[in-house]
Amino acid sequence: MQGTRVWSVSTANWTDKALISTTDCPWSRAPNGGASHTANFNVNDEATKEHMKAGLLEPLDRVIVVEDGGVVTYAGIIWEDDYDKDAQTLQVTHDDFWSLADLRLIAEDRTAAIRAWKKTYSGLSYDTIAKRIMQLATSGIGRTIPIRYEADYTGGETRTYHGYNLDTALDALTEIMDLDDGPDIDFRPEWAEDGSLRWTMRTGDLSPEGQTIEVNLAAPKTDLKEIKYKRSARTLATLQVGIGEGSGVDMLVRTAGGSGAFALEVVDEFKNIKDNTQLQKNTTSALAARKLITQIDFSIRADSPRFGNMWDLKPGTLVRWYSQGDPQIPDGWHLSEVIKYSGNVNSDWIKLELQEKGGV
Repeated sequence: MQGTRVWSVSTANWTDKALISTTDCPWSRAPNGGASHTANFNVNDEATKEHMKAGLLEPLDRVIVVEDGGVVTYAGIIWEDDYDKDAQTLQVTHDDFWSLADLRLIAEDRTAAIRAWKKTYSGLSYDTIAKRIMQLATSGIGRTIPIRYEADYTGGETRTYHGYNLDTALDALTEIMDLDDGPDIDFRPEWAEDGSLRWTMRTGDLSPEGQTIEVNLAAPKTDLKEIKYKRSARTLATLQVGIGEGSGVDMLVRTAGGSGAFALEVVDEFKNIKDNTQLQKNTTSALAARKLITQIDFSIRADSPRFGNMWDLKPGTLVRWYSQGDPQIPDGWHLSEVIKYSGNVNSDWIKLELQEKGGV
C-alpha cells in the first residue's frame, strides 16, 4: 500500500512509538468480533536485530500498528512470537482490540466474593449499555485502555449482570450484538491528538458515518478484481430456543417459531436474564436475526479515487454496486455494507467483504 508504515507501540502508556520493518504484515478490520494476524521478520536484517534488542516485538508489551497516509488502519496486541533459527525468521502473532475484551471480567469485585456482585442498567439504549460494559472492563489498576466513547443515549432497555456468571466484556457485548435490534460495535484504532494510540468505540448502525462507494461490476473495464458472490443458509432457523437463568427444571426457557417446511432448531443462552418477558424478547429477536446471508467480496486498489482517503473507509461503509448479465449475481443495483476489509503492507489492494443491506 502506498504510504504504509508499521509501528510498534507500548502497552504501558500506549505511546513510545517506533517504526519497524516487516517482510510481510497482513491486517483486517471488522465490527462485532476479533481478528488475528502475523507479522514476519528477517532476523538477519540489521533493523530487525535492533527491533528485537530494543524490545519492540515483545508479547503483550507492544502493539503492532499499521498506518496508511497518517491514518491508522489496524492495531493488534502482540501475543506470541515464533523464532525459526534455521530459516532466520521471526513470526509475531497479534490480535486486535477484541482479544482484550475476551480477557476482562466486568464485575467490579474480583475477589472470591465476586459471586455476590450485581449491577443493573435501566432506561438506556443498547449502545449505552455496551458502553457501560466497556467502562467496567477498563476501570482499575492495570486495566486502563484509552477508549473514546460516544454520548449516552436513553432508551427502554434493561440489563442486570451478576458476578456469579463471571461474564467477560466479550460475553456481555456478544449477547447484545446478537439481538436483531442490537447494535453493531466497532473499536476503531486511531492516533490521539498527543500522538498516542487510542480506540473510538462506535455503536449502532455504523453506516451513517461512512461515505457511499459506487462500483459497476458489469463495466467492461473496472479497477476491481477477485469478485466473489456467496449465500449462506447456516444461520436460518424455524425454532429458536432461549435459555435464561437457572438450571434443570428451574431453568427459564422461551421459544420463538418461524416459517419454513424444513425444521431448523437452534438454542442460545442468555444466562444473565431472569425475567420471562425479557427472555421472550431476546428469543424472538434472536430468531429475527437469523436471515439468509448474501455476501459479495472484491478487491480494489488502495489508491482508488472511490475512497478519497483511508479515513473514509470504516466497517459499515455503504457500497452501491451494479451487476448485469452475470449467471449467478442478480441484475440491477444493490446496496451493501462493509463488514470487513483487509490488506497487506506489501500490496496496493484492499479486499472488501460486504453483506446486502437492502434498498438501492
